[in-house]
Amino acid sequence: MNIFELKGYVVTFSPQALMLKPFKEIWNNDLSKDKAEAVKELSYVYYMADERSDFMYILNEEERHEEVIRSLELGHGAWIIPDYVKEAIEYYINMSETTSTRMLRSTRGVVEKISSFFDAVDVNERDPRTNKPIFNVDRIVASVEKIPKLVKSLNEIEQEIVKEKELKNSFSKNNGGVFDSDGI
Repeated sequence: MNIFELKGYVVTFSPQALMLKPFKEIWNNDLSKDKAEAVKELSYVYYMADERSDFMYILNEEERHEEVIRSLELGHGAWIIPDYVKEAIEYYINMSETTSTRMLRSTRGVVEKISSFFDAVDVNERDPRTNKPIFNVDRIVASVEKIPKLVKSLNEIEQEIVKEKELKNSFSKNNGGVFDSDGI
């Protein structure tokens, strides 16, 4: 599914998006004439769920949520995700999933776990019975030395997905186009 695109700093979406129930529901829930809230909520879906989002580097979903709502000025920081937006995110993720995106999500999960492990490591912590260090410093250092390779691999997967989506966008533009949400 390739219905969102980032043009400059504005999330745009294809007209087909509003034909799909979850996105149409977001649009219809905003009763204002300018549909500003609907555009923000659709942007929220993009920033939370699309692999090309500038916020995907934030691996913790709650932290990403907080940063996105702050950046979009949704609900002035106290915004609670409406169920219809949650459904749109779930729908978008499911419909956008490819082998590449599944692998990227898994790899990000591993990186998040490794990061959490390193955050918890205290090289001064000792076993109370033996007074020996709990963590082997040499192994920790060896693991840290492997991180650049892991980061490089993660970046390569992300770049491949961006290329994949750009190729689909190019095809989509040649066969129907994507237009700015202001034109709806």
